[in-house]
Amino acid sequence: MGCPDRVPCRGVTSARDTPTAGEGWPADLIDRVRLAHLFLTRIRLGASGEVTPARFARAVVVFPLVGVTVGVVGGAARLLADPLGAVFASIAAVAATVVTTGALHEDGLADTADAFGPYDRERRLAAMRDSRLGTFGVLALVITIAARVSLLSQLPLRDCVLALIAGHVLARWSTLPLAARCPPAREDGSATLARISTRQAAGGSVLAAALAVPALVAVRPAAAIALAVVAAVTAACAVLWRRAFGGVTGDTYGATNQLVEIAALATVAAVA
Repeated sequence: MGCPDRVPCRGVTSARDTPTAGEGWPADLIDRVRLAHLFLTRIRLGASGEVTPARFARAVVVFPLVGVTVGVVGGAARLLADPLGAVFASIAAVAATVVTTGALHEDGLADTADAFGPYDRERRLAAMRDSRLGTFGVLALVITIAARVSLLSQLPLRDCVLALIAGHVLARWSTLPLAARCPPAREDGSATLARISTRQAAGGSVLAAALAVPALVAVRPAAAIALAVVAAVTAACAVLWRRAFGGVTGDTYGATNQLVEIAALATVAAVA
């Protein structure tokens, strides 16, 4: 089974789809977390085994946990750079998250933006796979990175760290409803691998809420409204991807991730 577009899969070689006899849920949970980090970050936690659709679907459910890792890295960068000023520290925080993820989601955003150039659906899908960066892609990256830096720089240090954690958790959560409810735009891309059931998406959503709500409420109780905001943004993206591309791709997952993160940060900044 192939791996998602541009996602590193080195070290995933031998077959194993389900936990072997004698391995209970702790071993399965560890395998999920390892595989989720392997696909979404540059962090290697020792994941091994053939990546089958069933195994990958189990990993997708714990994607919100990866958001905690990325958010903590960004928060640490914000903390260390804080003496140099809020703007520079916010740039450092965004840069740290980009390095941690290998710019995976930014790449998806840029490719998705470039795909809106052509009017024909097939040409749009072809443009999405073109490795060259176009004008729409550059503009999308500049605007979204500037938005994140601007929003983070408005927040005091403590609130900024909490917002980073909550924002990245909810951003990774956005993949779950898309993977459960939207058809793949093509049959040979990562969206085909990342199919999960509605029940799995519901379980992952509970996990995401359990991780994000405490951080949001610690900023301001009203910040919990970010859950409704990001759900609305994710739903709007689902409609847009269906109309523009006929479904979702690995790139549209990344684009949704970026838009949801900005929506979460904007909500926190608005109520903080």
